[in-house]
Amino acid sequence: MQTDKLSPEKSLELITQVIAQAKNKFEENGFIYMFWGVLIAITSISQFVLLKNEYYDISWYPYLLMPIGSIYSAIYFSKKERNNKQNFISKTVSALWIVLSINMLILGFLFANNLKENLIPVILVLLSIGIMVSGITIKSKLLLYSGFFIGLSAFLGFYLEWIYQPLLMGIVSIIAILIPGIVLMVKQKRK
Repeated sequence: MQTDKLSPEKSLELITQVIAQAKNKFEENGFIYMFWGVLIAITSISQFVLLKNEYYDISWYPYLLMPIGSIYSAIYFSKKERNNKQNFISKTVSALWIVLSINMLILGFLFANNLKENLIPVILVLLSIGIMVSGITIKSKLLLYSGFFIGLSAFLGFYLEWIYQPLLMGIVSIIAILIPGIVLMVKQKRK
């Protein structure tokens, strides 16, 4: 069996093409960032309103939308996968988001009592990791800076009174997930 050796220039060109393909696929998915930005904002701000009105026992109910959002995302991406072949970078970033999502759901629904007032900052840290890795992988400064913003907000959340943490997460999701999703979608439509 004969193998062709790639020159350094050809290797670099191939790597650049793979990154460009991954970037195009994620920019097409600006919709999913918009979807999660809206969903997180709605659930978090709803929890804040419930807490401010002293409905402590049911304040977590809005988060029941999260597993539904995860199921929707899985269906959305499985349909996209059938239509487009994913490269290694796309598969890696998708796997990262699956792992992070499962961990966030487990933390939120099974370990909320253990984490108490640290739950939302910990979830924001995980979210920032996903956004930053996505930004680094597809060379998107917008996502990278959004991830940094989420991370800084997470650390601020550790110092915030717990009742205001859902409001922080809602605001952060609008600024660092919804708005970048809109920008990515608009960029893709212009192409």
